[in-house]
Amino acid sequence: MKMLKIKRVPFFLIEKIFFSILCAVIPVRKNLILFGSGFNKFSDNPKFLFLHFQKSHLYTSVWISTNKAEVLQMRKQGYNCLYKWSFKAFFTVIKASKWIVSHKGADIFPFVPKRTIIINLWHGTPIKKIGFDSLKELEWIDNVLKTGRKLPYDRWDYFITASENTNFIFKSAMRLNDEKLKALGQPRNQFIYDTIATSNNINDLKGQMPFLELLNDRQLILYTPTFRNNIDSTNYIKDSLIKIDALLEKNQNQILLFKPHPLDKATFDAEFFGKLHNVLNVSTEDTQELLCISDVLITDYSSILFDFMITQRPIIAHVFDHEEYVKESGGLYFSFDKMGITIAHNKDELIGCLSNIDSLTNTYNSNGFNTPNSSEKILSFIASLD
Repeated sequence: MKMLKIKRVPFFLIEKIFFSILCAVIPVRKNLILFGSGFNKFSDNPKFLFLHFQKSHLYTSVWISTNKAEVLQMRKQGYNCLYKWSFKAFFTVIKASKWIVSHKGADIFPFVPKRTIIINLWHGTPIKKIGFDSLKELEWIDNVLKTGRKLPYDRWDYFITASENTNFIFKSAMRLNDEKLKALGQPRNQFIYDTIATSNNINDLKGQMPFLELLNDRQLILYTPTFRNNIDSTNYIKDSLIKIDALLEKNQNQILLFKPHPLDKATFDAEFFGKLHNVLNVSTEDTQELLCISDVLITDYSSILFDFMITQRPIIAHVFDHEEYVKESGGLYFSFDKMGITIAHNKDELIGCLSNIDSLTNTYNSNGFNTPNSSEKILSFIASLD
């Protein structure tokens, strides 16, 4: 007699069915909005929009976090914050009418109720090609579609862009239509607009940063390279930092603040920074706050370049691996030659730029890439959906 074979139902499928049943019986709360970030911490555009929502009495806003220490800290500051895998968060996820994210719905929870409106603020204007425009990501897209699954892009109800001039990227890369795209600006950049409006604001911000206490008003140079997943490029950046440190040893009027990409933190460890005297590791500091206090920005293919344009201060694009990076990523949306910023193709050119910062000329137009008053505009847009 043959034994009957019973297929095991995957646990996640049971969870999903249970989740769907609860969504059908638990009513939605229109004024309840959840916020979360793909960086698994209180950061980026959702952070700054969440802070703006604290001034409004229209909605109950709740931050969802995977970090228990962060939950406790935010609660001490008086914010509504829930641990992602708690029962309370589970039922709050079901009741919320809208989710605000920086990457995808999973920033808040793996399952999204059909009735929930997802508003993706994204995490910057890309320079390198992404999504359907990227050779790398096309492989992932094909694999997802072959299995009959939907792409994350399909679940987003609205997508907020930095400006009308950047909409073309997301139309092409994510196949998003005009109805979903809303050029309302980035809340993280509203923080920059507000902070640099007066010198008092900047000085107040500097006063909240303990690492600045012993710098004696030295000129602050911020270096924020993007993630490459390439050991040769990482070693090149390390060697550049050593050379910059030697230059700044002679010029005590400047200090370099180095913020590696989150995925590169372990590579630039304490042992490496221990050998440098004029380069500070600011990996744990808030990026937008660093942009506000810095006098010069060094970056490469990072969207932070457009954020810093708001300050009208010098920008150096250290694109030492431009040809290789373009080939690997499948191309760029913007040409550095047409941006109106200073370009350093190698370490020697970078050192030359830092030796003559006062002579750097930038002709970029920040208005083409940024939209002011973004947080208020997004709040008004969300209110119009009710």
